Amino acid sequence: MTLRIRTVAGDVAPSSVGRVLPHEHLLCDLSLLSGSLDHVLNDWRLAADELRLAMSAGVTCVVDVTTPDMARDPDGLRKIAAATGAQVVMGTGWYREPYYPPHIDRSSVSDIAGAMIAELVNGVPSQDGVAVRAGIIGEIGSHASFVSAQEERVFRAAGVASAATGAPVTTHTGIHPTGTRQADLLLGEGALASRIVVGHADMFLDDDYHDDVLARGVWLQFDTTGRVHLNPDERRADAVIRLVRAGYIDQLLLSSDRCFRSDLTAFGGVGYAHTVTSFRDQLLQRGLTTAEFDQLTRTNPLRMLAWVDPG
Repeated sequence: MTLRIRTVAGDVAPSSVGRVLPHEHLLCDLSLLSGSLDHVLNDWRLAADELRLAMSAGVTCVVDVTTPDMARDPDGLRKIAAATGAQVVMGTGWYREPYYPPHIDRSSVSDIAGAMIAELVNGVPSQDGVAVRAGIIGEIGSHASFVSAQEERVFRAAGVASAATGAPVTTHTGIHPTGTRQADLLLGEGALASRIVVGHADMFLDDDYHDDVLARGVWLQFDTTGRVHLNPDERRADAVIRLVRAGYIDQLLLSSDRCFRSDLTAFGGVGYAHTVTSFRDQLLQRGLTTAEFDQLTRTNPLRMLAWVDPG
């Protein structure tokens, strides 16, 4: 069976991909809840310009984990990919309860899983009639210090969909240590540990929590680099180095979760390149080798993203 990475422009071989940002938002709208225009990314040309800055630092693949309830834009993602030459992976599923459409509360696990599977296998219709297939489930998440009943249903559905297709699942945990519960829900529905990414580990920098998540064999993702309002990069870098030296390098991923206008260089932010430039420098200053950084930003995310249909 041939491993492939499913992008909005079609499947590609992992060998054709360079550095990867596995948790980003090129186009999204979080303003429905926040009311802030800073939380609207709806300009595909601007996104392409910003992405080119990361590509100049070696990034070739970006995983856009925007779900439909965050205003996912398959046509916009295709335009960005075509304009830049980047490999763009699109997500499927639903974000977290405050964003859910009403039908989630009325749908069964089987119904929700079926919708995810359809987007992974058959795709989403685009304006020109081309089906755009999702390449990852998520980001799906919890909005509090626990996984709510509706969120549990979505997690169970994601586990079913991952087990049925082989697709990876990526999660949102926020500033709470909910990754263990999230991983257990996905594993309980048959998802493989190698297909599960527990996100936002750098929002809750607790050694015991990180070790507990990793003990399940899943991926742990440090994906908010540059977000100083959540944690300074110095603390993130220290935590990454501890885990690398503890032997967990094969389970770690890095990204930056750009989702605000103020994140972009056009508006004074650090942009999509930050993880592979400034944050990279912090890691190297702490003794990480260039080979280890290459594993964190290419080898590992390619292993996570590459999947085949079971059977």
